[in-house]
Amino acid sequence: MPVALPYRFDTSRVWRMILTGAFGAAAVVLVGVLYGLLVRREAAVVLPLAVAGIMLAYFIRLFVRFQSGSIGTLTADRVVIEPNTLFGLRLPGPCGDYAISRFSGVHVELMSGPTDLVQGGPHERIWLVGGDGAPDVLVGRTQREAGRALGREIGAALGLAVQETREPY
Repeated sequence: MPVALPYRFDTSRVWRMILTGAFGAAAVVLVGVLYGLLVRREAAVVLPLAVAGIMLAYFIRLFVRFQSGSIGTLTADRVVIEPNTLFGLRLPGPCGDYAISRFSGVHVELMSGPTDLVQGGPHERIWLVGGDGAPDVLVGRTQREAGRALGREIGAALGLAVQETREPY
């Protein structure tokens, strides 16, 4: 079925789930540190939890910095990107209202997926390629070759060229 405009997209769910879990783990570690400091008053309890909390904070910082999801709507002449938030905090990433003419094309990234017993498989990411001051915007995540068709449909609906690349492994 062809893409109908306006096309609503939300590619931030994966990152919001990862960050929610990471912040939940950080809250558990913080409660443990406070319990160790205020109730137990033992360095043997506090020190390992504090080290774990510092390591977790480092990874949360990386997750926030490199998350790539977006929320918004494509129309025939515009892309409206809403702020990506988690617990009321704005995450980095594109936001705003951009004319379609500011985008140079649609890029479909074909990803192989894991090759061992880990769950997953081939998947794709569909990007609007920014130009003229517009950011690259992740508008779709698909699995098992569905991204090729979605990318072509988005490109046709917006009048943009489509490019495919396969991630090398």
